[in-house]
Amino acid sequence: MPNWFNQHHFNKIPPTGFVLPSSGTEPAAAVTFELWGDTGTGRAKWRTAGGAWMAFDDVADAAVTDAKIAAGANISLSKLATNPLARSNHTGTQSAATISDLATTVKAFRLDEFAAPTAALNAGGQRWTNVGAPVNPNDGARLADVQAAAAGISVKPAVRAGTLVNIALTGLLTVDGVALQAGDRVLVKAQTDATQNGLYTAAASAWSRTGDAMAPNTFVFVSEGATLAETGWAISTNAPITVGSTAIAWAQFAGDGGGGGAGAGLVQNGALLDVVAADGSIVVNPDSLAVGLVPITKGGTGATTAAAARAALGVGGTYSADLPALTAGTWANITHSLNTVDIAEPTFRDLATGEFVRLDAKTIDANTVAVRAAVPVAANTLRITVKS
Repeated sequence: MPNWFNQHHFNKIPPTGFVLPSSGTEPAAAVTFELWGDTGTGRAKWRTAGGAWMAFDDVADAAVTDAKIAAGANISLSKLATNPLARSNHTGTQSAATISDLATTVKAFRLDEFAAPTAALNAGGQRWTNVGAPVNPNDGARLADVQAAAAGISVKPAVRAGTLVNIALTGLLTVDGVALQAGDRVLVKAQTDATQNGLYTAAASAWSRTGDAMAPNTFVFVSEGATLAETGWAISTNAPITVGSTAIAWAQFAGDGGGGGAGAGLVQNGALLDVVAADGSIVVNPDSLAVGLVPITKGGTGATTAAAARAALGVGGTYSADLPALTAGTWANITHSLNTVDIAEPTFRDLATGEFVRLDAKTIDANTVAVRAAVPVAANTLRITVKS
């Protein structure tokens, strides 16, 4: 190219028909800003100051901005400095509605995999169904379990009063101190004709039965009354029971009024039955009974020791023991605990020969004698016997 071409500017001159030199390989000895058509990629390129070829439509990474990216551009996440989908890069609150599999994932967990509750559970008026049978004391009970436990038990509405004696089943009577009103429920349990016993509704005229079913283990509570207030009663008659023809017996199972009360030797204190001791021969402890001091008139001795018992009964006693060592001419006291000075002269037996020997003896007091030997006596060689 003529030298003058390099010395002139072509700014603002339309490059009509201008075609870049092209080839499949880079031009040799290329210079900065040289233009070249790469037939291998089909892209026009220019020579950078760093000595690399850059396509005209390439832009430096730092120069890429949101405004330069076309809507719908398919950009690989690997090209972004920060992956916006990475969980660690999330900030703020994400609506559950935007997590497509949240409900499915949570519903897949079993209840036993969640943390135990720390407050009462509200079922919102709904029922727990298909519940297993309880095993441990704190397990919940099913309706079937409750019904099985209560099978055969029928608790009736409470009555206002209960009878203590046979009554005429008519009129607004006073029963156990309660002035009845029309419509009051009454437990009738003491009729001479036991077939009349049962539950009644008081009226100014003839009373009528309440209509409650009468069967074994039928329970009812009495609310008022001088004797039967706050007591519980149950039918003790065996099945079958036909109201009006079966004699019905009632037995008390709760409260401290009426009922069987205290039997012989017992006293009733409220709901408790206490043992009564007529004298000191029986000792009543909080949780046991013990034999006390039994007098002679009741076959006892009236004493707490053997000696006192013998004295009380006028029975003589005997004391025997081996003598300790004795010093010649010295008195030694022997305690016999017979509790009397009226004793026979003590006897002394040689343990080796069985012969009886003679020692001096004298009474000191009701429980003591003194003995003296003329010669020394070794311990446990002589045996003394004292009788009262």
